[in-house]
Amino acid sequence: MGKNNISKTKEALKTNSCEKYELAITNYVMGEKIDIPQSELFEHLAKCRSCQDDLKNWRATYGTMRATEYDSRPEVKQKNEAFIKELVYQNNGTKRTPIDFKWDAGSAAGKVYNALKGNGELPIPVLVQKTGLKEYNIHQAIGWLAKEGKIQGNKDDKTAYIRLKSDE
Repeated sequence: MGKNNISKTKEALKTNSCEKYELAITNYVMGEKIDIPQSELFEHLAKCRSCQDDLKNWRATYGTMRATEYDSRPEVKQKNEAFIKELVYQNNGTKRTPIDFKWDAGSAAGKVYNALKGNGELPIPVLVQKTGLKEYNIHQAIGWLAKEGKIQGNKDDKTAYIRLKSDE
């Protein structure tokens, strides 16, 4: 980028009507002192979609930072581990544990994707055999891959057939 372009970029930033609100939004979210009247910030936020989006992003980021800090405390880790152990219980001799749907579905989706990539169109029972997954995991994976737009399918009276979209 040439010197001329850098100067133009700096000049554009100086004329940015939201520039003075950027730090104020960050400080407001973090509970720190802001250099402009709070009422002025709120008036600007009421009118400016870009700054509203910044506010939402900063709140989400700060919330994540706080949660990560909180969750890393030893007493919180112990409490969470104890809670998870309480969730594991015996029911009619069957051990049950909490399901991490995002992990289960994502992991299953990867296995199904690879099976389809290596074998082309497959019926669901064959996907169960090829991946070693349970049928409910296959259905989770199909949902995941369908949401991502990665698969197509068709069915007959007995089963569904799944294949990768032709651009995969």
